[in-house]
Amino acid sequence: MRVVLFLVVIVAVVLSSASAAEQAVKERPLWEIGVFTGAAYLPHYRGSDSYNSYLLPLPYIVYRGEVVRANRDGFNGLLWNTERFETAISFSGSPPVDDDNHAREGMPEIGAILELGPGAKFYLRDRDSEDRLYFRFGVRAACSLDTDELEVEYRGIRGGLQLIYLNRTLGKAQDLEFGINTGVDFADDNYNGYLYDVDPTYVTADREAYEAEGGYAGFSIAGNVVKELTPRWSVAAYYRWDNISGAVYADSPLVETENNHVVGMAVICGLLEAKRMSRYESE
Repeated sequence: MRVVLFLVVIVAVVLSSASAAEQAVKERPLWEIGVFTGAAYLPHYRGSDSYNSYLLPLPYIVYRGEVVRANRDGFNGLLWNTERFETAISFSGSPPVDDDNHAREGMPEIGAILELGPGAKFYLRDRDSEDRLYFRFGVRAACSLDTDELEVEYRGIRGGLQLIYLNRTLGKAQDLEFGINTGVDFADDNYNGYLYDVDPTYVTADREAYEAEGGYAGFSIAGNVVKELTPRWSVAAYYRWDNISGAVYADSPLVETENNHVVGMAVICGLLEAKRMSRYESE
């Protein structure tokens, strides 16, 4: 119910401003290549009260074609692309969980999880406007990577639905961009089992045997802000609240809290860009 009410509020607020004059779209380079250096404070997994801090530089590429577009969310419009709808490639992942997690003491470590699969976006407003409101859906196959043994193993299916609002006009004079999104997640028993199962071998006085089911896996509300310092340099901040109340695995003995908080900051540096400009947005 909280998710439904939140979705209704966002739609009502944003669509109430849709009657304003059509905004001019800022032209941007057809493609950009750069480096994204991010710092994040993440829970070991949803429901864990153990956190790790990460600092990692990563390359990024943005492409703003009329048919195909690419950004941090994947590739869009590869198969079907209309004014309101486009297909996409969805990807996600999470870092490994070492043996310093007290709830999993004596249990095998969790490898890094990589997820990849088909997705789609449905725009409630013009997708090429500076302010955009859209639904994003994705279904991904998940694999774990054991960095010690260099083994890859299938871990099930995970997916979800998000409502995303991006605003580039509210702080335009200050070169600020704002974003807010909320969504629900689902996963099958293989994926949930990898994180939350307790095999009888690892039962202790404080940890019962447990076998996770597939289904609802929680919801999240997130917000971010990006400040453009120069045409090549930007800084960003991010916050997300995850809640697993009612999730199918919420009663696992490995779950210690219903709420997790994710925070992050980043410095974004553009290295190369096309001379040719594009009116199409990559998000």
